[in-house]
Amino acid sequence: LLVFLSSGFVVGLDGSLRVPDEQRLLNRVFRANRYDNSIRPVFNATTSVMVKFGLTLIQIMDMEEKNQVLITNVWLEHEWRDERIKWNPKDYNNLRVLRVPASKLWLPDIVLYNNADDFTTGYMPSNAMVHDDGTVFWSPPARLRSSCKIDITLFPFDIQECTLKFGSWTYDQAQVDIVQKSDSITSPHYITNGEWALLNTNMKRNEVIYPISPAVYPDITITILINRRILYYILNIILPCVWLNILSLLAFCLPPDAGEKITLGITVLLSYSVFMLLVADSMPATSEFVPLIGRAILKALFLQQCNESIMICRIYLTLSMAMTSISVILTVGVLKLHHCSPHQTKVPNWIRTCVLKGLGRLVRCRCIRVKHNHKKNKYPKIRGNFDNADVCLRLVNEGINGRMSPLFRSSCDHDSRARDQDITEEGSLRLQSELAKEYKELSLLKEILRYIQILVSKKDEEEEEVEVMNEWREVAQVIDRFLFLLFLTVTMSTTLVLVVFIPYI
Repeated sequence: LLVFLSSGFVVGLDGSLRVPDEQRLLNRVFRANRYDNSIRPVFNATTSVMVKFGLTLIQIMDMEEKNQVLITNVWLEHEWRDERIKWNPKDYNNLRVLRVPASKLWLPDIVLYNNADDFTTGYMPSNAMVHDDGTVFWSPPARLRSSCKIDITLFPFDIQECTLKFGSWTYDQAQVDIVQKSDSITSPHYITNGEWALLNTNMKRNEVIYPISPAVYPDITITILINRRILYYILNIILPCVWLNILSLLAFCLPPDAGEKITLGITVLLSYSVFMLLVADSMPATSEFVPLIGRAILKALFLQQCNESIMICRIYLTLSMAMTSISVILTVGVLKLHHCSPHQTKVPNWIRTCVLKGLGRLVRCRCIRVKHNHKKNKYPKIRGNFDNADVCLRLVNEGINGRMSPLFRSSCDHDSRARDQDITEEGSLRLQSELAKEYKELSLLKEILRYIQILVSKKDEEEEEVEVMNEWREVAQVIDRFLFLLFLTVTMSTTLVLVVFIPYI
């Protein structure tokens, strides 16, 4: 009894053995001496089996940019006619469709040519639907890993075009002819992806002759066009880069005496390096395409010939790094001018004309420089032998007489009157004694005047050095303002062109 039950036989009420209709049909169709699943389902060997192939895209699961692999969830649709399978539905209680394991049937060896995974996995074991006229429909669900060449030139505004190429692995067109079942691969059951948006799909039949054989091998090539959803990258990469550009511009606004211009530039440069690592971590290690968000102006930096892909549009992220690096270098030059040596030479006339007058007016930099009036030789040197009266007259003319002692002034007055009158011998001796005393005072005064001249000369030199330093600082200020406006213009233009305009051209 157990043997009968396990064989699908049922004992009826009248004692006769009963077999289910599907079981009877299955036993009839797949008899060992009648059906072989390794033989093409045609009686005439010259007849080609026409396989209608279609694909229904259920979900784009992931795009592995680093490995350049597209992972999709699909239903593979195969339809062909098996001439060995036919029955009259009336003989089986109008049974028109028989569902049998696919392993019992002859199956077309259609594979994914650009498969990025091994060929042993992917298909789920499923039943095939066999109709009474011999038509077989087999639609196994599969998870495909296909190779897809990633073009990251416009990352993250990139649009990727991936292909799925299906064809028979061993049969040529004379044995198995593959045609497309429909032109569309989408379905209302499609599940959207959070990172990639499906733009368009296309299915095309091709006939290829390979070098190994003169036979024609047909294939079905499915093209999937997807674009990246950019909101995540705008919030996490682009906007921070724009803010870092603004911070790098602020380095030109800091006063040189603050001592933080170089520090700010280096900090921004390190921040760019972090973002470069984030972008590089998700990008494929390829030299064929360079991302717009991360391509540097290689031609400008290294003076090398760049391929057409690089010359089409410049990099944004590394361009910002290059601009920040250049700004740090130029800031060093500005600080060098600002903190020039006290013994620095005067500003050349051509620099004064081009920078202070030309660029200064262009950038509207109003530099107020304090000019010092140097009164050289204010106190004349006293040379030669002193004549008391002449010295007195010179000192009076120079305005020093008001600071002489009363004794010295009386001596000078007395000496002047002595010229007009005769002096007695006694008065002459007394006058000589006084003159000798006053001569010592005049020598001391001469020494004082010499030291005053030295101090005044040194003061004039210091004021002249300060004026030279101030003029160089004015040059540094004008250049700093000019560089700020220049980098502001370049930053705004590159941001608008590379981030706003080019991705939508």
